[in-house]
Amino acid sequence: MAARNFYQEDNNIFYPRMDDCGEKTGVVGMEFPLLSYSIYGVSAIFGYDHWYGRLINLIVVSFGIWFFYRLVGLYFHPRTAMYAAVAFSFSALFHYARKVLPDPMALSFIIIGLYYGIIYLRSGRWQYLIAYFLFALLGALVKIPFAVYLALLIFPFIKSTLPIAKKFYFGFLSSLIIWSVVSWYFIWNVHLSETYGLWYNSGRSFAEGWSEIISHPQETFAKFYFNAFHGFLFFGVCMIGLGISIWKKQRKIWRLIALVTPLFVVYMIKSGYLFYHHGYYVLVMMPVMALLCGIALNLFRKPLAIVIISICAIESIANQQHDFFIKEKEFTKLQLEGIADQVSKPTDRVALSGTLNPNEFYFLNRKGWLLQKEDLTAEKLLAIKAEGCKYFFSRKEFFNGELPFTKVFENGDYVVWEL
Repeated sequence: MAARNFYQEDNNIFYPRMDDCGEKTGVVGMEFPLLSYSIYGVSAIFGYDHWYGRLINLIVVSFGIWFFYRLVGLYFHPRTAMYAAVAFSFSALFHYARKVLPDPMALSFIIIGLYYGIIYLRSGRWQYLIAYFLFALLGALVKIPFAVYLALLIFPFIKSTLPIAKKFYFGFLSSLIIWSVVSWYFIWNVHLSETYGLWYNSGRSFAEGWSEIISHPQETFAKFYFNAFHGFLFFGVCMIGLGISIWKKQRKIWRLIALVTPLFVVYMIKSGYLFYHHGYYVLVMMPVMALLCGIALNLFRKPLAIVIISICAIESIANQQHDFFIKEKEFTKLQLEGIADQVSKPTDRVALSGTLNPNEFYFLNRKGWLLQKEDLTAEKLLAIKAEGCKYFFSRKEFFNGELPFTKVFENGDYVVWEL
């Protein structure tokens, strides 16, 4: 929605807009809309289409996997780095990198930024400092949680033999990254919310989030033992790697875990219900878990390690093969914009019955209201009619009852009333 609105309405990146915002303008506080704006940039050249986001994400994540391999290779055996990169490729990243979702892009940029930050602190070359700043800034802006990995730079920073002046430049640009993130999420987004009247997700309180997490232990733990790799085998390998790191007293691993895990737990608690409800929240821990897989696999001889990781990958792919194809019922949504064009003007405000997921509303290409089951009453429709709503669209499986309005369209899937 944000990408299409940049293309159709206003291309100011500081004012992203949603469609399902009732009578409001739709300007909303959200993560820095780099992915949406990239889709807009391609659309400005080739015309708008929503699949551009999938291709952009795949390209960025492909570079992210390569830099993850190089990053691990700075501290561990090349085979460990290779196995870790393969495990990383078949983690939740494999599932979400094919979707128009900003989290895989953010994680990839952070990994690239972290790599260049370490290389700068080793060499002092300016081009690496600039690359660190740009990629780390974009990754942290797109999604704050992945910025936890930038804290790892404290170790090479302390050990670095660079002149004080070059360390100062690194510290200054790092401070600029922090200032930019704070400004976007805690100043600008709050301003947008207060000015344009839309909800802004600033997270749960610690008490509320903790209560939601501990009341759903099974769903929360499942995000690690299954959703992290869409399979159980990779998680088992990961646990073997954890045991090996304890047995061999690998300080590099334990520094990583000691620094990242507490920050991740804070993020998990602040997310509360959203953490165990959405599978992509576990992406934050995927670099750590993939690295542990690499450490475990490097314990075996190469042929056996290849067999193990192949079996793990097959399980992961098999558990998500249903996601490689568009489900027949999803094609139903592609009718919506054509139906809307038959009965209304592009500027008309409309309502649609549906779920909390605004996916279906997107295909209307209209502004208006996304109504839940409890809202599907004549009283509610009259109330939004007074706010400017002109038509009510309903998929029949959600609502096909009687209403005191005129039906202006009906087929096997949808019915439309003029309010």
